Amino acid sequence: MTYAPCFSVKDTAASIAFYKQLGFDVDSSTAKPGDDIHMLFYQGEFCAMLYSNADLKNWLPVLTDTPIGFAGMHYLGVDDLQAAHDAIAPHAEIVKPITQDHTGVRLFYFRDIDGYVIGITEKATVNAG
Repeated sequence: MTYAPCFSVKDTAASIAFYKQLGFDVDSSTAKPGDDIHMLFYQGEFCAMLYSNADLKNWLPVLTDTPIGFAGMHYLGVDDLQAAHDAIAPHAEIVKPITQDHTGVRLFYFRDIDGYVIGITEKATVNAG
């Protein structure tokens, strides 16, 4: 199963600039004219989408009263946790520093400019379990 979060954001240009500072790549080529949606990649792998809040609520009206952000988190597996931390920390709020969870997985969390909390873990430990 593939899981692809779609982040509803206030300003896609600001979100794109933010994620690019963190080392992400953005591909907007799949959006049709007038559709403000962008694919987000990390280390060459697709990981999420950025979608204009207004466009998302037009596409799915059931989300009309839903605020940007939510109570929850997303995870991204990386090859080198320390390198990811070092690239992200100068540009984003680290809400939990590198730590180890109860299963021995090392991870940290940051918050993006729209309030989403993203956990970064090492792929090797995630795939081993």
